[in-house]
Amino acid sequence: MDHRINRSAIPAILAAGIAAALTGCSDSSSSAGTPQPIIEAFLTEQANQIGGATTAAARADIGGTDWAVYNMANRLAITPVQTTAGTVHEIALENFIQDILVIPYNGRTYALAAVRESGIAVVDITDPSAMEVLHTTPVNYYQDGITYAEGGGDLVTDVIIEGHGFIKSLETDGTDLWIANESYGIHRVPLANIVTTSPLLEEDGSLQIDPTAEVYTLQYSGEHPWGAPADLQLHDGYLYAAIGFLGLGVYDPVTLDRVGYYNLYTDTSVTEDWFLGMDVTTEVVDPATHIDPDTGMPNYNQASFEIQDVWHGDVDAPTPWADFDRYGKYYYKANKLDVETYSPGGGDRTLVYMAYGLAGLVAVDATDLANITYQGYAPAVPAHGPDEPTGEQSQSLFPYFGVGMLKEAGVVDVEVDTANNRVLYADHFAGLVVLESADAPETQWQQSGAPYDNDLFPERLHWPDYEFITSYDMGAWDPDDNESLPIWMYQAPSLLVTGEVSGHGNALFLMPVVSDTTGAVDVVQATGAGGLNFMDLGDLTIAGTDMSSKFSVPAYFASTEETYAAADGMPTAPLAVGHTQGLAASGQYLYLADGPHGMSVWQIADSSGMPVEEPHVVANTVVDEYAVDNPDGTTIYPTPHAYNVILSGNNELGYVMSQSLGLRRVDISAAEDGQGTPGLPLLLTPQPSDFYEHNLASGSYGGISRQDHAYDVDFHGDYAVVADGSNGLTVYDMTKNPADGSGAHVVANLGSSTGNPGLGRASGVELWTHPDNGKIYAFVAAGHSGIAVVDMSGLLVDGTTPGMELIKIFQPIKIEEELDGTVHIGKADSRSIDVDVVGDHAYFSYGGFGLLAYHIDDLLEPLPEGVDPTKIWTMGSGGYDYRPEAVAQYRLSAEPGLEDSDPEALYMTLQYFPADTLLSDGNGNSYTLDEPRLLFYVAYGEAGVAKLDWSNPASPVLMEHQHTVGEATGTAIANGRVYVADGGGGLVIFRQ
Repeated sequence: MDHRINRSAIPAILAAGIAAALTGCSDSSSSAGTPQPIIEAFLTEQANQIGGATTAAARADIGGTDWAVYNMANRLAITPVQTTAGTVHEIALENFIQDILVIPYNGRTYALAAVRESGIAVVDITDPSAMEVLHTTPVNYYQDGITYAEGGGDLVTDVIIEGHGFIKSLETDGTDLWIANESYGIHRVPLANIVTTSPLLEEDGSLQIDPTAEVYTLQYSGEHPWGAPADLQLHDGYLYAAIGFLGLGVYDPVTLDRVGYYNLYTDTSVTEDWFLGMDVTTEVVDPATHIDPDTGMPNYNQASFEIQDVWHGDVDAPTPWADFDRYGKYYYKANKLDVETYSPGGGDRTLVYMAYGLAGLVAVDATDLANITYQGYAPAVPAHGPDEPTGEQSQSLFPYFGVGMLKEAGVVDVEVDTANNRVLYADHFAGLVVLESADAPETQWQQSGAPYDNDLFPERLHWPDYEFITSYDMGAWDPDDNESLPIWMYQAPSLLVTGEVSGHGNALFLMPVVSDTTGAVDVVQATGAGGLNFMDLGDLTIAGTDMSSKFSVPAYFASTEETYAAADGMPTAPLAVGHTQGLAASGQYLYLADGPHGMSVWQIADSSGMPVEEPHVVANTVVDEYAVDNPDGTTIYPTPHAYNVILSGNNELGYVMSQSLGLRRVDISAAEDGQGTPGLPLLLTPQPSDFYEHNLASGSYGGISRQDHAYDVDFHGDYAVVADGSNGLTVYDMTKNPADGSGAHVVANLGSSTGNPGLGRASGVELWTHPDNGKIYAFVAAGHSGIAVVDMSGLLVDGTTPGMELIKIFQPIKIEEELDGTVHIGKADSRSIDVDVVGDHAYFSYGGFGLLAYHIDDLLEPLPEGVDPTKIWTMGSGGYDYRPEAVAQYRLSAEPGLEDSDPEALYMTLQYFPADTLLSDGNGNSYTLDEPRLLFYVAYGEAGVAKLDWSNPASPVLMEHQHTVGEATGTAIANGRVYVADGGGGLVIFRQ
């Protein structure tokens, strides 16, 4: 996400007005003075895909041998289950694999893979060494008559949704196949129609679906629906479905009529959940008209009321729709389930165990499907959100505080070991957890000594913390570690907590026999950050809290074939890549931020600048969240929670943005000098003097109380200006030693203190110097608060004023034409993410609102005297509006074929070429530009990556678009290639 302009693509002579913004750029001349063409980067074809997250795993019995079938993004892999790592066979599928269903059929063994919008891939795995894809078939859907409240609060009626569905999960009884389609609901088809080389298709080439064999499960209140099915299980004649934010649905597998329903959010009997004992029927305006009768959830009328009357108006009223949809829903997201029937005293009792996201593991009694009741739970390890309120109510509309972490955190999978009366589940942060007394959660699933008071801040309800939990002690097991797992996980009813074994805990399956004796594989668990663990459980009943003595990992499979330098500098560890966030390129090397794996350096070109077809790791920071002490007395420090990488100092320094530990400076000069090689990577060792942060275990510097969440940085001389999340902008003096304990490295902050002015959740910053008066401004992508302009001159020019002045902050003008032709002017309802400045224009990526270009003079236009810079427009008649108008807006969804998509524009990389630049297309063809040219390479999340020509600020033009298998979050360009941080898709490379 080094979104500044690619230095290798800028000649020494720059167009007027741009040179001041782009210093330290290399030119395009050879040492002999002969101009060398610059290679333009293209998205024409995918050249490589490295790594990938592992989020699906299944057991296959092939000829009496157990095999683990799992994914690495879109690659389907298979390996024998044994106590030593065996050979891995793999095959690439069309899209990211969400679920794997292994079935024996007509004497052969097949893996059916749910591959998102690509549909269902049928793979013959009878011979694991020669897997064959029979076909990949999309699944269409259609639903009309939908009503929802759009972002401005107006009701949109008679909406139709249709297209290729996002296939999430599959289930079969050997005759029929049930399909969980997140875009629609549940379908049923005969298995024979798809497990064949010639599937039964509709005229459009999608799988033939009988309209009477499907059920629509979604509920639209706002623009984004709830109720997307995520997991299916047949049990005793019923189909149980985890339906995302709506909880549990139980269906007749033949008719698909819903015969049972449970939703933790609407269960008023439960008080140990995010909304405590809140009753939504008393929160809405009128339960007769503002509650959905099928789900009990706030409907579109309530959403419209909250947006128009509460958010935009002056009505003081509860906001149960916004509270749930914009934040709380991640505490009520049913991801997976397992169903078991017990016969105590001769009577049957059916329990459903639900991996319920941040709500934890929830058990309900479904014996009576007409009255499914809550039985007990085990709390999830919460994501670390902001530590203090930000001046808004924590339940306020559209807050999105820490929402990125909330999406992934919590309990993600569950399996019941009935033979041992235990439940095993995967927690994002806790790894594998084992609970005893699976058959009695209502009496056994609480800690001795309950109730506990975990509410350290009684005034702070509905915050990412533990205040609503009373059955368990959520205090830190290690009081000196602010990321320690909770105490309860080391005491009954917990028998085991592994912590993160090789990354974030994810999908798991049990072997047919799970024993307390060592020497066999009992559990196979994926790590969301990429890889698979074979786990051998020991005697979990033995006393003691040393969890490492209760399990072992006899085999681990990483998602790449690379090795990285361990803490002792030796290349002894396999490298997983599967959480890529941001990246930067220096020409010969690529610097990749991969979340829990820190920063790795990849050789992408030889010394002459020719791209290498197979990039390899040549250097890395230690892959660990914590400092490692070597036997020789040295301490090796990591760059954990790596989100972004920015290069500076003529590519001698790399700055890693951490999502908990601020900005970490890394000396990369040795890597750039070629001291690391493939197979013998160099260990990069930042020191405490390189850790620029303000929130420490011992206290905070500069009055900045919330946790460091560094997203981006720009430099002015010795100052680093950091986009610091909900802290706004934080300025560090890079000549100061942050390890001396003085805090002198923290120079200034704008946005952290409660109240105004604030800068939302700053995720992008770009400095710009006015060519006429030398004043310095920061343009800030301020999340849901919009776009901010800050005068930095007093701080950065003369250094006499240790502060910054907010000029204005606003959400862009949103013009909507109603069906009757009237025009409605509102504000954007998404978030500003990234910003770049080229010449006299500033360009912002703005989530689902698109890309926006502003003239800098318009952004700097002074406000009338008395106008609050945090409120530069008001709604309604008699109001005022001093928001600048964008010069241009670009939306990917306006392109043919992408109309139904709703992509969120994230981070971008730019290439600028002045007139007379000699360009090459990478195929030996060169030409000279007649006019300046500005190209954008934009990461669009699940929509992939796009290349735009924005040479005319008023008229951006799409040149190329490519889908990726993960979620594109950042781009870098070098030597004619585009490198994409693709989230769970790993590292993706495009070329001409």
